[in-house]
Amino acid sequence: MPVLETQRLLMRPVAISDLEVVHRLHTDPLVVQSLFSGEPPARPDTQEKVELYVRSWQQNGFGFFSVFVKGNSPDQAEFAGRAGLRRFEDTNDVEYGLCLFGHMAGRGFGPELGRVILRHAFEKLGLDRVVALIRPENERAIRAARKIGFGHVEDRHYGHQVKGFYEVRASQYGLTETRGGPGRNAG
Repeated sequence: MPVLETQRLLMRPVAISDLEVVHRLHTDPLVVQSLFSGEPPARPDTQEKVELYVRSWQQNGFGFFSVFVKGNSPDQAEFAGRAGLRRFEDTNDVEYGLCLFGHMAGRGFGPELGRVILRHAFEKLGLDRVVALIRPENERAIRAARKIGFGHVEDRHYGHQVKGFYEVRASQYGLTETRGGPGRNAG
């Protein structure tokens, strides 16, 4: 399984052993407001999500990464959140997702992570495009998505919510020929 790296960040696939830090992340006030509509998940819900993230890597060869801010040594790295790719509902599309602790916001980590993960998606997985769903009131996520190339396609209804549907294509990353990747999402 891949390990991705930038000058400031280290990303490795989410593992079952990450349950405690992921639960802390999922109950962070900014995360609860941005992703969970104000209702923090219970620990068993987070455990179910972590298991899903691990299965995604096993089944698809891609998934969410645990993200760490590098320290002076490997054991000083600080867990910052999760970011990565997942299958989008019952389609051939692959969705990008990002979730960082509130105290990590505003430091440029979102775009830094996004660029590396999207380049991996296009170059290594051979995807033609990646999609993202963002709640219209999540202005921070919209700005971060635009910085890494996502463009708004349309608003869609999901249950009782409307979310913006965004996409970015491999050609925006200078790649004109891809392999079609998982599910050949030429969309």
